[in-house]
Parts: sequence; structure tokens; C-alpha cells
Amino acid sequence: MAIVIGKKCQSYDITNLKEKISQIFFETGFDKRLQSISSVLLKPNLLGAYPPDRAITTHPNIAAAVIEILRDHAITIALMDNPGGTVTQKKVYQQTGMADLAARYGIEIKYSLHDGIYHFEKKTKYTINKSFIDAEAIINLSKMKTHMYTLFTGAIKNFYGVVPGLAKSNLHRFAPNPTKFAEFVVDIYELVKEKVVFNLMDGILGMDGDGPSAGEVKKFDLLLGGENAVAVDYFASKIMGFDPEKIPTTQIAAEREGMVFEAFNLSGDIDENYRLQECNIQKSKRKNRILNMLSVPLKGVIKRFFWTIPYFDEEKCVRCKACVEFCPAKALSLEKKDPTPQLDPQKCILCMCCIEICPEQAVSLKKSFLGKMLIKEHDTT
Repeated sequence: MAIVIGKKCQSYDITNLKEKISQIFFETGFDKRLQSISSVLLKPNLLGAYPPDRAITTHPNIAAAVIEILRDHAITIALMDNPGGTVTQKKVYQQTGMADLAARYGIEIKYSLHDGIYHFEKKTKYTINKSFIDAEAIINLSKMKTHMYTLFTGAIKNFYGVVPGLAKSNLHRFAPNPTKFAEFVVDIYELVKEKVVFNLMDGILGMDGDGPSAGEVKKFDLLLGGENAVAVDYFASKIMGFDPEKIPTTQIAAEREGMVFEAFNLSGDIDENYRLQECNIQKSKRKNRILNMLSVPLKGVIKRFFWTIPYFDEEKCVRCKACVEFCPAKALSLEKKDPTPQLDPQKCILCMCCIEICPEQAVSLKKSFLGKMLIKEHDTT
């Protein structure tokens, strides 16, 4: 049985967090396992250079509380993640509060080329940081958010962060739809999962709507933890209102591992019937449905009238070129005369990277009139 513990937690006070996380470790039995571990690599969600109150990245105080617990067991600690786009890791560590955290506790922060690069091939060629392969143990510190491309981002999706920055962009070129992309994510997760000793999800401040970066900040007031990433994602997505069996990363990972969802158990301050009362998952559902529909080739006159493309808001865009540089299909350009990035619709693969990577939330999806009519604005998942 895969056990997940949920704790209600309303603030990022480190003392309170340490108490709650210690309870999660104890109730899952992970506290006993800590006694045999000598070093841990912490893997937070550091999507980009965002401050903690944006709820896009794992809050640094979550990492701080875990560090204090690990120190009580004399465990050596390092921290690492790879942001998307061309923003430097140094800037991301600074903006997310992780650099200050590392200085305060004297832990090592790793950079992309620190221990070299590891290549492996499965359905396609993958590049990941060797630090994750060489780690004795990994504690996964994920964030509870919706995701426009994969519906939900949690414990499994967080391991897309072991892929160095622009290598992520390259993988998107070979993922024609959300399901294929989820297969890539699970491939990467499977490579490191034997090193993952625990999955802790930061759901105190979470995100709904157009996650993982352009959504609404919401107080979910939750911490979830367990040794099985699939089980943690199963209950986290269910709590948000999704059908967890339709989350592609959850479904694919469970199927590959031969897991039975009925064998998962949630306890602690909440049970399996607990649901968030105000969590907008409809936007991510609709966009996921659009992307799956558009992954089917549309030809001739149909394509002329049924389309969805990224739209750039002139008032919000600061012309930073983050989207242009990260675009896996090279579908964007920005000349001096252009007020916003210019899109080549014939090249666009609708991977949503421009929306996800934009630090100003200046990109959204624009649908044709026929597209709006065909894609009903209601729950389909």
C-alpha cells in the first residue's frame, strides 16, 4: 500500500513547517529510513526567476524546514534544479530565495555543469544533469499547481527539471500532444525514481487557472507527502478536483509500474473525500482539450477556420525575448520595429512554452470563432 499523508498548514513559518513535515515523515515511516541516509539532493520546483509569493516555485521555507530535519540526522545536503528558458540558474536561485537559504544553512547549490551531463535514449534522446544520477538520495519538493499542457504539475512532472534549460525546449519538438509529452516526462522520472526517497508537495500557496506560471495564486493550506510520487500526485490532483486517472503523467506512470489506484491511502488531517472548495481547474482542462484536438492534423479549409495561436499583449510585454529564445519550433521572432514577438503559425507546435516561460504573463491563447464554438467551455475531464 502506498501511503500519503496530508497536513493542513496555513503559513510558511519554519518552526511550524518543521513540526508538520516531521509528522509527515513519522506517519509515513520515512523517519526510520532517514537513519540510513548520509547525503540528500533536494529537488525543488524552480521553474523560473520568480519570488516565492507568486506560487510558481517551491517556497524556500519548505526547503529550510526539511534541511533542519535532515541536519538533526547529520545528513549532508545539496540543492539543485534547472529552470526553463535562457534565464541563468544563478538568477533563479537568487529570485526564488534559494541562494539566501543556501548561504544561511551552509548547503551546496549545484549548477548544470557541476557534475557533468548524462545522456540516455529511450523513445528519444534525453539529456539530464549527472548530479541526479550520482545522488545517494533525492527528496522531491514539488509545487501544487494546474498545468495548461499536462493538466496538473506535481511530483512526477517536477522531474522534468533534471533536464538542463534549453534541452527542455528540444524535447518539446518531439512531443506532438500532451500525452506524448507526458510519456517523455515519465521516461525521465523512471530514470531517477530509484534515487527518490521522498516526495513532499508544497500546497500552502498553490496555483489554479492558467498554471504553471500564469495562473491565480490560491491558499490551499496543504502539505502532502509520501514515498511514492504516483500516489502523491493521485491524491493532490483529486483534491484539486481532477479525475486523477486522467492526469497523463499519473496514468502512464501507474500503468508502467503496474499500480492499482485502490491500493493508495490518504490520511493525516484529511482523507480521500477532501476537496478544495475554490479551485479553478477548468482553464487547464479546456486548454488541454484544445491541444489534444489540434494534435490531429487539420487540412485545407478546416485549418483556415479552426485555429488556436499564442497571443502577445502589447501592454504587458517587455520585449525580453525569453519566449523567442526558448521556442522549440523557432516560430517566434522579434525585430526592433516589432512591439511584441511575431509568430509564424505554420511553425508553431502549440507546446505552450511561450506562455509558461513569460515572466510578465503577457502571453495567452487566442482561438478562432469556430474554435470557440467547437470547443465548449465546460468540464470534459
